[in-house]
Amino acid sequence: MEIEDEMAVETDDFQPICGTDLERWRIENGLTKVAAADAFGLQKAKWEELTSPEFSSEQISDPVVAMLLHLYQKHPNSSPVQPRTDIKEFYEFLGLEDSPQDREEFATLIGRSPPSVYRLMLHDGKPGRPVIRWIEALKRMTLTPKQCKRVMQEVVSHVGERQRVEKVLIQGWSRQGGLGEHD
Repeated sequence: MEIEDEMAVETDDFQPICGTDLERWRIENGLTKVAAADAFGLQKAKWEELTSPEFSSEQISDPVVAMLLHLYQKHPNSSPVQPRTDIKEFYEFLGLEDSPQDREEFATLIGRSPPSVYRLMLHDGKPGRPVIRWIEALKRMTLTPKQCKRVMQEVVSHVGERQRVEKVLIQGWSRQGGLGEHD
């Protein structure tokens, strides 16, 4: 840490916690105002009030809100906010290689078409929220890569049968009449 950064941290440690600090935390974590407010147990209207230009420099009056902010900043693992899902990192976690066959397999496992996966992996595309939630749910299971891939295959196979998609693990979703074309 640079000396200037250390001085800024020390100075911040003696300033009252205010709405600007809340807003800075929200932006640093890439959250919507609703999600940030929820992390502190606040209604969006209250969040808006605390972070509004008129009141953002005023000290936070609720000590629990200030304590939560301090806790979230000093111990990020205490925060209800999950780090953003990195699709490439998850792809590598599964042990998949940078090959057309593995990208097609990954497309099937995340319920998307191969062109969608190419865009996500090779052109820094942004996965849609359903894909992000799917990956987050799998990661919460704290499985090994092999176990995770097996669970994904079981789910894909089961859902494929229920959705009447034949040989989904072999042919994927996109060859089945339009399924899997979402981002």
